[in-house]
Amino acid sequence: MGARKDLFISYSHLTEEEVEAFCQEWGIDSKFNPVAPGLDKSIDQCPTGSIALYCRHFEFSDMHHPFSTFVLNILEYYRVSFGQIHPQGLARVLHFEVLCRALGYDTSLLLFRRFFRLAKNGDWFTLETY
Repeated sequence: MGARKDLFISYSHLTEEEVEAFCQEWGIDSKFNPVAPGLDKSIDQCPTGSIALYCRHFEFSDMHHPFSTFVLNILEYYRVSFGQIHPQGLARVLHFEVLCRALGYDTSLLLFRRFFRLAKNGDWFTLETY
């Protein structure tokens, strides 16, 4: 991923074979019909009925499918999609969830909001600490 201002001019270079290998590695079922975007499509040009995901979300954040209810609640509350939040921001959500569970706390949106706020930085949204 390049600069934060290149969201609309960055294009995927993945082939169908690479997408298939990625899905096998990360346990994404073929029933979700994963496809490689066209070489001339940016992430903001996702087909209707689909969601766009960056491979970096999985690799950098160690995100796995199925997504936890906590992660989905965070995205719903802030009204952002996976394609809008920076992988480092998503990593913060996942790390928060893991730490809460390790310490025996229930993960909750209210508790999360005590520590983090959503911030827009260029074309990306990220989660910053207070």
